[in-house]
Amino acid sequence: MNVYFLGPDGTHSHLAAKEIFSNGFQYMPVTSIEEIFESVALSHSYYGVIPFENSYQGVINSSMNSLIDYDLKITKEFYFNVSHSLSSKNKRVEEVNKIISHPQVFGQCNDWLKMHYPNAERIIATSTAEAARQCSEDNSLFCIAHINAAEIFKLNVHFTNIQDRKNNITRFLVLGKMIEERGLQNKTSIKVNIKDQPGSLIRILMPFDKLHINMTRIETRPSRNNTYHHTFFIDFEGYYEDDNVMKLLEVLEKLCEEISVIGSYEVLNQSDSAKRI
Repeated sequence: MNVYFLGPDGTHSHLAAKEIFSNGFQYMPVTSIEEIFESVALSHSYYGVIPFENSYQGVINSSMNSLIDYDLKITKEFYFNVSHSLSSKNKRVEEVNKIISHPQVFGQCNDWLKMHYPNAERIIATSTAEAARQCSEDNSLFCIAHINAAEIFKLNVHFTNIQDRKNNITRFLVLGKMIEERGLQNKTSIKVNIKDQPGSLIRILMPFDKLHINMTRIETRPSRNNTYHHTFFIDFEGYYEDDNVMKLLEVLEKLCEEISVIGSYEVLNQSDSAKRI
């Protein structure tokens, strides 16, 4: 069975996919998050692994927007500890004029870069592994990538753990065609459209309190159907077949213009730091 991830080999998405799935799966790199959604949508039973949210830089817009555009389900959640290293083909660090990496990574290492190499040109790559690949072909380049990517492309690692926050965690989601069985710890994700009138939002939040359901996240995006409306994404603890969750969904269905469950899934791991994302 195929598992699609944001490639090439050596990205954080690749490493996360290998931790989530066993060796019996085929890991299939693609070039964009949208392509992951499309590949799973066109398949019968394949999975996709997407980076969704970072503890430092927040939600990844292309992942959020694709949840609106594609009729897929979230089947698992996984928290990955992100670490970045500065590497190159050079054996020693003498003069660093050009550094290549993914835009998100530059943001996560911005303080370190300003302190050590404030004048270095920052070159954008589609992924950290792609940055490592280009670096392996150009001695004038230094890259910021995971140490695993440096090993794949036979680079020398000069500095490790250069991210500004040591508890740098990315929340990954697994995409599939249908909701799967409950796990030991579960979450449910829904998207709702509400009426454009005073009190609409507070009315859909009150049932969470009354039913003692812990909401872990709420996000809004412009509605694809109406220029002046917004779609709300809400994550909360519990499985969709739990009694209190079924009651919540029943109440929300009466309060919302539109509601859909986009996943009810197992949380594979969750540290105290991850809870604060």
